[in-house]
Parts: sequence; C-alpha cells; structure tokens
Amino acid sequence: MAEFTTTKIIAKFLVVASGENSANNIPVIPGLDTFLGEALHSSRYKSGKSFFGKSVLVIGSGNSGMEIAYDLATHGANTSIVIRSPIHVMTKEVIRLGMTLAHHLPLNLVDNLLVMATKFIFGDLSRHGIIMPKMGPMILKSKTGRSTVIDVGTVGLIKRGIIQVSISWDIT
Repeated sequence: MAEFTTTKIIAKFLVVASGENSANNIPVIPGLDTFLGEALHSSRYKSGKSFFGKSVLVIGSGNSGMEIAYDLATHGANTSIVIRSPIHVMTKEVIRLGMTLAHHLPLNLVDNLLVMATKFIFGDLSRHGIIMPKMGPMILKSKTGRSTVIDVGTVGLIKRGIIQVSISWDIT
C-alpha cells in the first residue's frame, strides 16, 4: 500500500458531496461550525464559474463529488478532494460491459475482468490516493448498494496534479 502524508488545506469554500443518490449526508466534521468560508452541500451546487481562482475542498468522492471536483478544476478553482473510503472508478464503457457480462457470467469473474480493464485504462491509481475496495464492483454493489464512480475526466486531472487528493477515512 502506498504511503500518504497529511496535508493542511486552507480553503475559502467547501463542497460536501457525501450523499447517496441525492440523499443529503453532511458528515460530522470538527470545526465546520466555526468555518469562516462557505460550506455548500452538493445538492445546492450549480457551477464552478463563481469559484475561479479560489481554493475549494470537495468532501466525498462518489459520482457527485468527482464530477463537482472536475467542474471546479476546469473552471479554474484550486481544487482538492477528500476520499473517505476505497472506491471503484471506471469508465461508462467498462460499466456497460460489466452489466452485459453479468447476464452471462458469474459476478466474481465479471468483477475480475472489470478490475483488470480498469487497471489497464487508468493504471495504478493507489499512488494518486485512489484505493480500490477489496470487493469487486458488481459484488460490492449487490451486497452494499455502493456504486462505482463513473469517471468524467476527474482521474486525468488528479493524475496531472490539477486536482489534489486527500485521504481521510476517519470522518464519520
């Protein structure tokens, strides 16, 4: 497993993207009640245009968080994202392939193929702070309801250092 360092991030704005399928979930974050900047839940997020040149921390790396981080970065915000747990990140084509194969093959075999395809497409993302869960994406979804993140270009910006990744698995 890769080693990570602790980074102190000072941001004027904070986007919380930590719900599941539009269910608002703002985690308990020590100091949020005294945060002097703007804290915005992803359900209220509209566009990164007004964040140009500003430092923004996105908490949550599901589909909403990853898409918001991408939007912020492409609109010129100094963007960081907190990844709070292991995630599967795939292209929509790989997910579509998995859904097709799941009709014909055992889920553990489909998972193995999807993970191999993902590693081929993206390489080892653990060195960029994105760790895959031990459970494969199809079985994870069927057992826990946790969805795979569909990459919209966020991974490329993370790999290029345009979006900074922080890992904080102790936020409840």
